[in-house]
Amino acid sequence: MLEYLTKQIFVSVVVLFLVMTTTFFLIKAAPGQLSILADPTLSPEVVATVERRFGLDRPPIEQYGLWMANVVRGDLGFSLVYGRPVLPMILDRLPATLLLGFTALLITVVIGIPAGVIAARWPNSPLDQALSFLSVVGLAMPNFWLGILLIILFSVQLGWLPGSGMQTIGQPFSVLDRLSYLVLPAVVLATSTTAEIMRYTRSSWLEVIHQDYVRSARSKGLAESAVHGKHIMKNALIPVLTILGLSLPRLIGGSAIIESLFSWPGIGSMAVNAAVGRDATVILGTTIFVSVAVIASNLIIDVTYGLIDPRIRYE
Repeated sequence: MLEYLTKQIFVSVVVLFLVMTTTFFLIKAAPGQLSILADPTLSPEVVATVERRFGLDRPPIEQYGLWMANVVRGDLGFSLVYGRPVLPMILDRLPATLLLGFTALLITVVIGIPAGVIAARWPNSPLDQALSFLSVVGLAMPNFWLGILLIILFSVQLGWLPGSGMQTIGQPFSVLDRLSYLVLPAVVLATSTTAEIMRYTRSSWLEVIHQDYVRSARSKGLAESAVHGKHIMKNALIPVLTILGLSLPRLIGGSAIIESLFSWPGIGSMAVNAAVGRDATVILGTTIFVSVAVIASNLIIDVTYGLIDPRIRYE
């Protein structure tokens, strides 16, 4: 196990290095410059001073070497658009993104897995067909379009839930107030992932339910609940865990559209603003964060495999 983890960590470091390098040179190859440097009110002398101050006048390969050296020391650079170091900016917005991402993941687990199991227990039934139809709709509908519809319905028409922000301005923090702002973005963010998990759970459950050891368990007179709980669930959830492991960083780091739509002050909305302003250091910092989240989740899922099914060994 230790040898396997060591190899995986080494491979993960190589992958992270390649992602960082590719992202850096893609940003440098893109046309244009920082929006703040394109300000027509700035004189050429001021622009040249700023570029020289932050090394933007140097060749790209030299900029890459300096940036990589700073990253190794834990310095992700300085944002010209926000006027702050990048790492504190990410850490300040991280709690909001984690809250939204983990809430969406909770919705996915609580709804997606049970719905998939129910559909598999009664295949081709009206309930299965209804759940399958809902999953197709959830996968097909774009998140931003669903978000707009929910804002119009629950915020504009009914007035039940706020449509933007994270808390009521001018009021002290309260759990109910935070939840009221969290409901819509979390539901929108979780919709496609929930539909995906439901379909994977259903197909995996149906595949396992026809295995020989399941028929043997039933022939021994075990109750149907025991067959599903002890013999089917552990094996059927292994591929589902893979999807969940990949969904977590996607929910956390890929929520840029949802955070922007609902004005949620997380890393995603910050990354969108950085892309608009060509703020390369912020874009690179968020890329590193998302990459580390993906790599870490994959390692955790690999370890979880062995805990769920002791037959899995790491050679």
